[in-house]
Amino acid sequence: RSVWDGVYTKQQAGRGQSAYREACLKCHGENLMGGEGAPALAGDEFLHHWNGKTAGELFELIRKTMPSEDPGSLSRRQYADVIAYILSVNEFPGGEKELESEIESLNDIRIEARR
Repeated sequence: RSVWDGVYTKQQAGRGQSAYREACLKCHGENLMGGEGAPALAGDEFLHHWNGKTAGELFELIRKTMPSEDPGSLSRRQYADVIAYILSVNEFPGGEKELESEIESLNDIRIEARR
């Protein structure tokens, strides 16, 4: 599967936007384009870096390192919701099922910059 297969729901992305605003916005910015020391989570830079990797790799990196002042402080569900928000901002389509928070399922989803 890939991120083009509708791997999150719009409702989940909405929850992710709220979690992003609380935990991520101050470093990654309103438009997810990053800032001093914080990489972009949207756009060409993000897609180039993550192309060919899995949603599981993204999930684990974020879960283990973010937010920088308190890594791992969100629930697994909140991390999955934030990734759903990131996917939505990058204009990957939503679907019928929520993005799961189990690494086995996430490792089956490829991030592909182009369909």
